[in-house]
Amino acid sequence: MSATYLRLLWVFSMLSVLGFGGGKGIIPEMRTYAVTTFHWTTASQFSEFYTIGKMVPGPTTIFSALVGYGAAGIIGAAVATAAMFVPSSLMMIGAGTLFERFRTSPVRTLIVQGLAPAIIGLVWSSVLSIGKGIPITVTTIAVALAVAVLSIRTKISAPALIGLSGVAGLIFLR
Repeated sequence: MSATYLRLLWVFSMLSVLGFGGGKGIIPEMRTYAVTTFHWTTASQFSEFYTIGKMVPGPTTIFSALVGYGAAGIIGAAVATAAMFVPSSLMMIGAGTLFERFRTSPVRTLIVQGLAPAIIGLVWSSVLSIGKGIPITVTTIAVALAVAVLSIRTKISAPALIGLSGVAGLIFLR
């Protein structure tokens, strides 16, 4: 097995078990490994892969397959995808069993309340991390703000907002 496959296996397995509360919390760390440490993608490619990943159904971290593909082709995509989903799935089966067993425990409630602020912080960290791969112009800031407002105030889906943003890019970023 090549060193790249082993690195993909290690990085995405580690990210898998650290990604509690949703995949958005591990995006800054994924970016560090993919862009800075191993140079599997550029910052721009990473942002593009994230965008593509948001357009398809499924979890946010599905774009790990694209990072794996960028690093080592189709086998890299398979390794990264398996490493991203198998370890956390096995852990969740075990944790779910324990959580159900201690359903009425006050300790369970305290754990959930303690994790919520951490997850919010991790999500905001991922927003800033993804933003590092985009050009900063008046137009891109306006599009980002418009998408934020529309996502909060309307029921427009994320893929539709991404599509509208792409159209805005075609029109205003030539």
